[in-house]
Amino acid sequence: MLKFRLLFLFTLLSILGNAQNKEISIMVNARAQKDKILLRWAINSPIEWQKANKKGFVINRITVLRDGKIVPKPEKKLLTPAPLKPDGLDSWIDLVQKDNNAAIIAQAIYGESFDVSGAKDGDLSRIINTADELDQRYTFALYAADMNFAAAEKAGWGFVDTDVKANEVYAYQISVFETPKVKKASYMVGLKDYSALPAPTDFIAVGDDKKVMLSWDYQTFKRIYTSFMVEKSSDGINFTPISNTPLVNLNDKEDHPSKNMYYVDTLSVNDKMYHYRLFGITSFGEKGEITKPITATGASGVVVTARLVDYQIINSNEVNLVWDYPKESENFIQGYEINLADKDKGPYAVVSKIIPPAERKLNYKQSLYPSNYFTITTIGKNNQRLTSQSILVQPVDSIPPAKPIGLEGAIDTLGVVRIKWKPNIEKDLRGYRILKANNPDEEFIDIYHKSFVGNEYEDSVSLKMTNSKVYYKIAAEDMRFNISDPSDVLILEKPDKIPPAAPIFKDYESKDGKVTLKWIRSYSEDVVSYSLRRREKGQEKWIEIKQINDTIQEYTDDRVENKKIYQYAILAKDKTNWSSIDHSTITVTVFDFTPVKTINFLQGLPDREGKKITLTWDYIKNKDKVIGLSIYKNVKGTPPTLWKELNGDVFTLEDRSLKINTEYEYHLIPNLQSNSPAKQEILNIVY
Repeated sequence: MLKFRLLFLFTLLSILGNAQNKEISIMVNARAQKDKILLRWAINSPIEWQKANKKGFVINRITVLRDGKIVPKPEKKLLTPAPLKPDGLDSWIDLVQKDNNAAIIAQAIYGESFDVSGAKDGDLSRIINTADELDQRYTFALYAADMNFAAAEKAGWGFVDTDVKANEVYAYQISVFETPKVKKASYMVGLKDYSALPAPTDFIAVGDDKKVMLSWDYQTFKRIYTSFMVEKSSDGINFTPISNTPLVNLNDKEDHPSKNMYYVDTLSVNDKMYHYRLFGITSFGEKGEITKPITATGASGVVVTARLVDYQIINSNEVNLVWDYPKESENFIQGYEINLADKDKGPYAVVSKIIPPAERKLNYKQSLYPSNYFTITTIGKNNQRLTSQSILVQPVDSIPPAKPIGLEGAIDTLGVVRIKWKPNIEKDLRGYRILKANNPDEEFIDIYHKSFVGNEYEDSVSLKMTNSKVYYKIAAEDMRFNISDPSDVLILEKPDKIPPAAPIFKDYESKDGKVTLKWIRSYSEDVVSYSLRRREKGQEKWIEIKQINDTIQEYTDDRVENKKIYQYAILAKDKTNWSSIDHSTITVTVFDFTPVKTINFLQGLPDREGKKITLTWDYIKNKDKVIGLSIYKNVKGTPPTLWKELNGDVFTLEDRSLKINTEYEYHLIPNLQSNSPAKQEILNIVY
């Protein structure tokens, strides 16, 4: 049994885990070079892979384009007169001795058993050892073929087509000999598709204690390169690989793809300059363009941290800090940072810029907490940080916080009070005292009984109490129990839920078709207006006929109809509420005995030749129907007597009982269906 030791871990092909659920097929990749085309393929099933190694692969090439035009009749050519199969085991000896990947492929194809040794507990190789042996052969073989194209050719999984022309494009078809169940694969490529392989980007190096962290962009280049090689130089001229085998990314997964690839190079000493460069390697064994060299040095780690040893309080917002650090270690650090928190367990914030290594004092001149916990962090040249134990600094504080400002609020209809204010900026602020009074002259009371934390407070008031306003103010309190001057007083007006007292009618008069109303005003002081309303008796809806101010107590309604019964209501309103309507109504019947003008046209034409006077008239079109007409006649100066009684649909009449040179008077009096009096119309005519 051939055993071998992998010096690096490898990437698992995603097809291994998904082959059971996918259609069995060949997957092919191609690469155009300047004068040839390289092909690589694999099957996504371990079982069919093993069978195909015995049956062999068939390659057909179809010329589809020539000089940029489609070939009318595609030209098909068989490139494998005999199916491609792995070369015999004896022919692998020379290649196996030169390259471990060839040994892996040979063992996977011809070995009686397949075992991965030399793996520590927990390594990926040990996990794979627990899987089925066929899966091991399949996985390792495909990986090794990606690392050595010559070995892939020898195994029958790669092919180089040199019989190609620059003006042609080909479609390559790969299939398993006499195995239709494995779906064939195609790839279209021509020499025109050749392009130089790019250099990886974002290649950087970060020095640490006797090591250098290298990283580069992996996501952009993982479809171009299967592995990478880093080269190292101490003089910037002569470079050698940093590992015996190319570097492969183990952390790239479909659900969590890697953006960058990393490698840590260990160093024998710090403070020595090293040069690094990088290139990628394709699955066809091609080396890409090399990056420009970058440099890095190792940086000594921080062994000892600075220690705060003393302080001097200048005032409530200023303190001098003093620390110790070995002078002989100054060359190995960048400097120090001062950290501050109001509690020993933190969180701490950096409150200084990087302080030079030779410094041992700092004047901290900013707002301090009542209790201040300072630490000092020593920063190594490799950005390593060591932080000291804390030291407690407590300044004497007798200065109260600033007077709170921006107090505002409102009371809703349920009596809930919400007030808020601008927060104070003092670091040692404990909270706020909430003060309240129900009247402007009474003493304010602390309603929370301790410091309130926050800048929004909710209270409640009774809307039934007689006071219409509530008064608030707040005071800030620090950790030393110093209390600020109170804020300006906030005056909040309660919502008025109590309706005003109702006004009442004291008198009314119905005369000449008009209704005159008189009332007594509401005695409530907060009335802002009155509303006079009317409806016909029997109707539900009230109609406002007049909005009235507080000084008016009388109104005449002239928009009424005779003999109708009306109801009137008078209501008072404060800012939000209307008075009750229950005892503020009155019922009035309209009586109007004023004659109603009914005739709107009246004319008399004397005709002496015809010996007659023709009378013509018309009525006003209104609700009151004319059912008859009485006409009285007299010679002017004598009493009138009834002359004619006519129906309401007669509009003209002739008078032939006449004397020459006599003036006649005609009195027309309509008879109305409503029995209301109608106004008589008089017409004088000289005959």
